Amino acid sequence: VMVAFAAIATIFFGIQKMIQNTKNAKKTMYTVAGLIIVFIIAYLLASDEVLNSYEKYETTASSSKKVGMGLITFYFLLFGAICSVLYAELSNVFSK
Repeated sequence: VMVAFAAIATIFFGIQKMIQNTKNAKKTMYTVAGLIIVFIIAYLLASDEVLNSYEKYETTASSSKKVGMGLITFYFLLFGAICSVLYAELSNVFSK
């Protein structure tokens, strides 16, 4: 009961802050929309093929596609994080 109350309170106060500060709310919505787009692209790129060696684990095409989506999403976000760190550091080096 206390965990449910804490979750509801957290969501409520988060929405309240977003309503009070619309500029930051727009940034948050853009970030969430970008993450959803990455998920969609990763889902479209993921394969639903199940290899014969994994059939003994009762792996379905659906679970295979979800795992592939998770891996591709991880690779996209890792690549984005590495590029942003390199950009930040190289821009500091060349601006001095």
